[in-house]
Amino acid sequence: MSESALSVGFAELQQEIGDFLGYGRTISSWNATQTTKVGVFVQAGVRRVYYPVGSNGYKWSFLRPTTNLYLGAAAADGVVSSTSFDSATFTNWVTQGIVAGTDTVDITAGTGPTLAEYVISVVATGALTLSSAPGDGTSLTFVVGRPVANYDLPDDFGALVGNLHFATEENRRQIAIVPLSQILERRARYDLVQAPQLAAIRYKDSDGSDGQRQEILFWPRPDTYYNLWYTYEVYSGALTDSYPYPLGGMQMAELYIESCLAVAEQRENQEAGLHTQLFQALLEDALARDRARGGKMFGQMGHREILDDRGRYWPHGYAGSPYPMTYKGSSI
Repeated sequence: MSESALSVGFAELQQEIGDFLGYGRTISSWNATQTTKVGVFVQAGVRRVYYPVGSNGYKWSFLRPTTNLYLGAAAADGVVSSTSFDSATFTNWVTQGIVAGTDTVDITAGTGPTLAEYVISVVATGALTLSSAPGDGTSLTFVVGRPVANYDLPDDFGALVGNLHFATEENRRQIAIVPLSQILERRARYDLVQAPQLAAIRYKDSDGSDGQRQEILFWPRPDTYYNLWYTYEVYSGALTDSYPYPLGGMQMAELYIESCLAVAEQRENQEAGLHTQLFQALLEDALARDRARGGKMFGQMGHREILDDRGRYWPHGYAGSPYPMTYKGSSI
C-alpha cells in the first residue's frame, strides 16, 4: 500500500526548516553545516511529538503496536541429510522465531541419549542448516533446544502494555508479568516444562556499540509451540531517506511540521514565537483525537455459545476464564 500523498516525510520536514532558516528549499544546495543543523532540528521535532511535554505522560495509540511472539521447541522425527534436516511436524521454521546462531539442535539416535548438540547456522522455511553434519539418516530424532526460556524482544521494544495472550484457540489464561526475582526463584526451586504462566522482562548486557535491548523470561519453560500476541510501546528510529515517515500517519503531518519549526525558532532565534504557539494548539487537538480512538465497547463478557441442531446452547470449548481473577492484587 502506498503512503498517502498528504503525509509528510523527512524531505518535506527538512525543506520547511531550510526555508525558515533562509537556506531555501533545495536540499542539495545546502552546505554540510546547514544540512547537519536541519537534520538535528527535524529529529528533535519528531521526538517532541512522540513524547510531548505537558501531556501528563500521554502515550499515543500509534506508538503501541500489537505483534506476535512464537515460543517453544519443535521436536519430531525427521530426515537428517548432511547439514540440513526437515520435520514432519513443522514445515515452516521461520514462523516459530528460531534464531540462527543462538538456538541449538540436539540429535539423538532413536530413544537413546543425546549424541551431540549443533548450532543452527541458517533458518529457512523448509529446513534448518546446522553448523556441522551429524551424519545422514532417517532414524535420528532432533529437538530444537532452548535451554532456558529466554526470548529476545524486538529491537524497537520499549515497554510492554498489559500482559501476553495466547492465540484464541488455546483458551488459556493470559501470561502475567511479574518481577524478575519471581521467575528466577521459581526456576531455581523447580524446573517445569509446560504452558508458560508467568513472565518477566529485563535489559540485556550492552557494550554501548548499539542500543540496549530487552528480553523476556518465561516460567514454566514452554513444552511445545505456542503463538502469543502482545502490545508494546515502540521506540521509533530516526527519520532517514530510506525510512522517511514519522509514525501516526497523514493526520499528524501539520503537527510534525510545526513541531520542527518550533524547535528551529527556539534554538536559532532564542524565542518561543508563532510556530511554538501553533505547535501547542495542534498538539492539544491531536491528543484529543487520539483519546477518542480508544475502545468504547468491550463486547460479550464470557465465552461464546454454540446453538446445536436441536435448539440447545452449549459453551464453546469452556475451560475456565482465560483471564485471572484477583482480589486486592492477589489471584483467587
